[in-house]
Amino acid sequence: MAQDLLNRLKQIHSDITENSKAIPKLTELQEELNQAFDKRIEQLLTKNELVRKIKIPKIHIKLWKYKDKSIKIPINWKYLLSAPFIYGMFPPSILFHISIEIYHQICFRLYGIPLVDSKEYFIYDRQLFDMLNPWEKINCKYCSYVNNLIRYSAEIGGRTERYWCPIKYYRRVDNVHSQYTKFVDIDDSKKMRKKWEELRDFSDLE
Repeated sequence: MAQDLLNRLKQIHSDITENSKAIPKLTELQEELNQAFDKRIEQLLTKNELVRKIKIPKIHIKLWKYKDKSIKIPINWKYLLSAPFIYGMFPPSILFHISIEIYHQICFRLYGIPLVDSKEYFIYDRQLFDMLNPWEKINCKYCSYVNNLIRYSAEIGGRTERYWCPIKYYRRVDNVHSQYTKFVDIDDSKKMRKKWEELRDFSDLE
C-alpha cells in the first residue's frame, strides 16, 4: 500500500514537471492579483475608508475586574502574572532583530542573495480600528512587531537554506517557508548538485 502511494506521488510529480510551462504563467497571474489587491488596500488605508466602512462596536478588553465597585481590587490575576513574561520578550526580540539584520545585510551581499524587503513583512495597520483603546493599540503594535519579526526572519532563514542546503526532508513538512517547494527531492541525488547550483541563482526573486 505504501509503495502504491509512493508511485502515485511520483506520477503526480512527473505530471507537474511535464506541464511546468503553465506554472510560470499561473505564478505570474497570482503575483499580479496580489499586487492589485495590495494596491487597493493601500488606497483604502490612505483615505481612511476602511475604518469608516467597517461598523464594529467599541468593545474594549477589560484589564481589571472588581467584585465590589466600592472595593477596587484587581482579580484578573492571569494578566498580572503573565505580564512580565509577555513584555519580557521585548528585549530579546530587539537583540534577535539586530543580530539577524547584521547577518542579513553582510552575508546576503557576500553570497549574492537578494535582500529581504522588510516592508513586506513589518506591517502595522490593525491599530487603525476604533474598537481598540490606546493601551490595546500599543499591545497590538507590540504583537505585530514580534510576529512580523518571526515571519521576516523565517524568510531570511529560508533563503539561507536555499543557498546552503536546498534538500527536502524525507518526511512531509507543514508550514514551510517560501523557498522550500523549490528544493531538491531527496531521491534525486544524481541531479542534486546540478539543481543545487541552479538554486543559487536567485534571479527569480529579483
